[in-house]
Amino acid sequence: MSKNLLILGGSGALGSEIITLFKNKGWKTISIDFRDNTKSDISISITSTNASELHRVEEILKSTNTKADTIVCAAGGWVGGNAADEGYLGSVQKMIDMNLYSAFGTAFLGSKFLNENGLLVLTGANAALQPTSFMIAYGATKAATHHLIKSLAQPDSGLPNNSTTVGILPITLDTPINRTAMPNSNFDDWTPLSDIANKLYEWSSIPESRPTGGSLLSIITKNKVTTYTPQ
Repeated sequence: MSKNLLILGGSGALGSEIITLFKNKGWKTISIDFRDNTKSDISISITSTNASELHRVEEILKSTNTKADTIVCAAGGWVGGNAADEGYLGSVQKMIDMNLYSAFGTAFLGSKFLNENGLLVLTGANAALQPTSFMIAYGATKAATHHLIKSLAQPDSGLPNNSTTVGILPITLDTPINRTAMPNSNFDDWTPLSDIANKLYEWSSIPESRPTGGSLLSIITKNKVTTYTPQ
């Protein structure tokens, strides 16, 4: 019996990488994003992550009798700046929309469509384990995501029985956008998207390999070697 992957942010760099790997492994893939992922088996385009759009997604998934064995939030974004910046309040709203609403929306979908013994993965940030004065809104929304991860691991969180919620906390992902923005960086210390996709597939296909529910895993790459360290 085939297994299903549902991913919020499925048309972005990380989401696309995850979908490609899981599909190549025989999984059925469902992408939810602001634009279609044409490689995914099912692709649902949304205009926002507000309540009305997520309820529309809920109805679409219900109509196709879709359940998922793994649900991932690969959506998000980054804005820098401190409290004195002219665009500070706008950056706060943008980070709430991109980082927090997507994480809360993924939790909502998990409560409806994650199978028992399933895996829910949210994307936090290693930087948000410490104060982030030069990117306050980003750090705050990622720290809130870390709290959500730990809360979803509790038995009364609303997720299915025996499901596992974990957080991945990357430092810098090796994406085309990041390479363009930081062309003089040491790319050997950036995490390849394939490393994360393979790790998520391992956790999905071998339940015994999963971290403890509520774990926050710092993803650290040095000299092309990536480790996953619980915090």
